[in-house]
Amino acid sequence: MHTVPRTAGIGLLVYGLGTAIGFVGAGAPGGDYEGSLVSGYIATSHFAPAFAFWYVGALAALGLLVFGHGLRDLPSVGGFLEGLAIAACATSVVGVFVSGGLEVAMAEGGSAVRAGVPHPVIYTITEIGNLLAICSPALFVGVAALVLARRSALPRWLRGFCVVAGLCGILAPFYFTYFVFLLWTVVAGVFLIASRTTRLAVEPADSLV
Repeated sequence: MHTVPRTAGIGLLVYGLGTAIGFVGAGAPGGDYEGSLVSGYIATSHFAPAFAFWYVGALAALGLLVFGHGLRDLPSVGGFLEGLAIAACATSVVGVFVSGGLEVAMAEGGSAVRAGVPHPVIYTITEIGNLLAICSPALFVGVAALVLARRSALPRWLRGFCVVAGLCGILAPFYFTYFVFLLWTVVAGVFLIASRTTRLAVEPADSLV
């Protein structure tokens, strides 16, 4: 039995809520193409809010490092789980700076850049950035959730939720599945925080003999 620190839950909760708030608040175009969304995103009045919300998303992604660090001592799977958390954090921050960096280019480049870059190109860049910022880390953390469901002694209901949320995280590019994954980050995070001593027993792997 290994005690999981409450900080792991705090890190997961900060990641889940913070990245979602940053993404929604920044309003980078994605999904179905709409020219009005692109125009609104690169409007000068939107620069300051977008910069602020993207920074919220980038800083929130660092919560995954705390989450992974809290699981690193779990026998046999701790190193793998921490590695998934690190990869998720890295890709999320990269995605933030792709979609947010386009906004910086629009601000620093001035009207010549805003008028010279076709809207479909802007949309394409932000869509790629959004996938990196939101869907890529959801894939990594989704795999981690599946590992916890398979190899941990979390309560049965939470292990079942880990399976569903893990699959939804992996399939996050389908968009609607992301909200189930997001709900899991909140529920699992609160569970780890609320428990005075969360003990996570790692089940031994099946014998190969």
